[in-house]
Amino acid sequence: MATGQTAELEAALSRVIRLADEHATALDAPMRSMAASAWVGGGAPAFSKALNEQRTAMQRAFQEAAEQIAARIRQAGGQAPQLPPLSTSVNVMTAARTGFSGMDVAAMEGLVTSLQRAGQELPEAGHRLSAELSALCLPASSGKEVAGAGEWSQEQVRDLRRRLSMIQQEHDSGLASKAMAGFGLFGGYAPDPGGVSKLTAAAGNGDAAALKALVALQNTGKDATLANRLNAWWAQLGKAAQDRLIKQSPQLVGSLNGLPSATRDQANRTYLAAEKTWLNSEIARLSGQLSDHSPPELMLRKAKIEELKLKQRQLESIEKALARGGKNGLPETYLLQVELGGLGKTAISFGNPDKADNIVAYVPGTGTKLETFAGDAKRASDMWARAHTFDPDKKIASIAWLGYAAPQWGDAGLTHTPGTLGDARAGAPLLASFADGLHAAHQAASNTRFTVLGHSYGSTVTGVAAQMRPQSFADQLIFVGSPGVTAMHAKDLGVGSVWVGEAPNDPVGDIGSLGRINQAPDPVGAVPALISGVLSGEGPFGSDPSRSEFRANRFYVPDSGDSLLGFKGHSSYWGKDERSWDQRSTSLWNIGRLINGQYDELIPFPELSPQLVPSSAAAPSTVPQSKLIEEPTSQRSPFSRPAGE
Repeated sequence: MATGQTAELEAALSRVIRLADEHATALDAPMRSMAASAWVGGGAPAFSKALNEQRTAMQRAFQEAAEQIAARIRQAGGQAPQLPPLSTSVNVMTAARTGFSGMDVAAMEGLVTSLQRAGQELPEAGHRLSAELSALCLPASSGKEVAGAGEWSQEQVRDLRRRLSMIQQEHDSGLASKAMAGFGLFGGYAPDPGGVSKLTAAAGNGDAAALKALVALQNTGKDATLANRLNAWWAQLGKAAQDRLIKQSPQLVGSLNGLPSATRDQANRTYLAAEKTWLNSEIARLSGQLSDHSPPELMLRKAKIEELKLKQRQLESIEKALARGGKNGLPETYLLQVELGGLGKTAISFGNPDKADNIVAYVPGTGTKLETFAGDAKRASDMWARAHTFDPDKKIASIAWLGYAAPQWGDAGLTHTPGTLGDARAGAPLLASFADGLHAAHQAASNTRFTVLGHSYGSTVTGVAAQMRPQSFADQLIFVGSPGVTAMHAKDLGVGSVWVGEAPNDPVGDIGSLGRINQAPDPVGAVPALISGVLSGEGPFGSDPSRSEFRANRFYVPDSGDSLLGFKGHSSYWGKDERSWDQRSTSLWNIGRLINGQYDELIPFPELSPQLVPSSAAAPSTVPQSKLIEEPTSQRSPFSRPAGE
C-alpha cells in the first residue's frame, strides 16, 4: 500500500482514538451514581445491570473499531501503534435484594442529567465512527453500537424526567418513599411476579376484572412488593383516572393495599353509601312480595332477606365505629377496608397512618365479627387516646383490623375453630399484605414506629404473618392474652422488639403451656400431652410467649379480680370502662407507652427482675395511683363489648 494510504489509515485511527477518549466514559457517571446507592431497591439491580451492559457494549465498540483500523495498517505493511485501553472500570451495584431503602432524589437528578448528556453525545459520536469506518470500507456496526447506547439513554431520560417531577412534587424532603423508590423509577426493570404490570395497565383503563385480579393476588400474600407497585402505579395515574376508577369500582379501589389511606377512605365510604341505599331498597322490595310466592320460593326469599339484614347490621356497625372519630379529642377516622356478608371484614384507623409517627394495628381474636365490631373500634380509640396523652406532639394512628375470618365458638366445624391453626394460616397472608400496604403508603420519614398488637387468637395470626415478612413486617409486636404465636422463641418472629402481657387470671394466656392436646389421638393421650406441655412450654400454637424461655420482653398486667371461669380477665387489657378509655388501667398505660417506645415509663411488675424489662431502659420503681388519672380525650358514648373476646 502506498505511504499516503498508510498515513490516511493512521490519521483515521488517531481520530477514532480521540473520539473514544471523548465519549467512551459517557455512561460512567450514571454507573457511579448507582454504585453509590443513589437508589436501592425494587428494580435497581436490574437497571444497574442494563446500564452496565450498554456502557460495556459502547466501550467495546470503540475498541473493536480501533482494532479494525490497526489491523488494516498492519496488512498494508505499516507499523500500527499500541492501542490504549478504551474501557474504564467502575464498581457495579450487584445487590439482589428486593427490599426498599429509599432514594436520594437530588442524586437521582444528577444521574438523569448525566444520562441526558450521554443521550445527546453518543448518537453523534456513533455516526462519526460509522463514517470513519465506512470511508475505509470497514463494517460500520461499531458505530451503530455507540449510537444505540445513546438512544437507550434518551429513552430512560424521557420517562425519568416525568417520574422525578412527580416524586419531587410529593416528597419535598428530598427522599422518595420506599414505594416510589422501588417502582416509581425504572419500574419496568423491577421483578414482575403475577404479571402485575399488565394488570395495572388494564386496571388503569377501567378494567374491573383486572382490579379484581390485583385484589386476589394481594390476598395470597405471596408478593411482598405488590403494595409498593400499586402505590407507584396509583400515583402515576393522574387525578382524572383515579376519580374515574373510584366512581366505577369503589370497593375494589378501597381494597388495594398500598394506595393512600385518604384514597381508600374515599372509595370505601362511596361504596358504603351506595350499598346502604341498595340494601334498604332491596329489603323493602323483597319484603313487599312475600305473599306472591310458593312455600319453597318463600323460604328462599326470607333467607335472602335475612342475608341482606345481616349486611345492614354490619354496615351500621361500621358507621357506629366511624362516628367515634373527630369528637372529644379523637382524630378523624379512615375506612381502609369493607367486606359485608358472612362474618364480615373491615379496617378502621383513628388518624391517618400515612402521616403518623407512631402506628399501631390491633388484631382481634376468637369470636370477633363485623356485626359486633364497635367494641374493637373502641379498643383502637382507647389506645390512641392513651398514646396521644403520653406524647401529644407525635402524630398517632391506631387501627382496628378485622381483615380475616376469626374463628367462632361452637358453630364452626372441626377445621374452623380456635383450637386449630387453619384460620391463622388463612388470615396471616391478609395481615402481611395489609402491613405491606401501610409501609408502601407511608410518607417518607426516618423515625416512624409501626406496632402490631395481637390479642388472643389474633396474636397467633400476627405471629404467622410476621414470619412471612421477616425483618420487614413491623418494628414492634405486642401480644396480649396469647395462646401462642407459632414460634418457639421471640427471635423466630423476625421483629426486633417483642412484648408480651398476660393477666394472671386470663385462662387463654395459659393455653400455650397445655401441650399439643389438640393433636392427641384420644382423651387418654391428652394427659401426657398436657404434662409434656407444662414441662416444655410447647403448646398447640408453639411456645407459651409469656414464659421466660420464649425470651420476649414482658410488661405488667395486673389481675382484674374476675373469676377464671368467667373469662373476663381475657378482655381486661383495655380496662373496665365501657364508656370512655380507662384512665386507671395499668395494662392500657403500658400499651400506650409501648406504642410510643417510652420503655422507661412502663409501670413495673410488683417484684422486678432483670428479664422483665428491656436492658436499654429501666422501669420506674413506683408509680403513684394519682399519676394514672388524667383528663380523658376520647368520646363518651355507651358501648357494649363484642360478643367474642
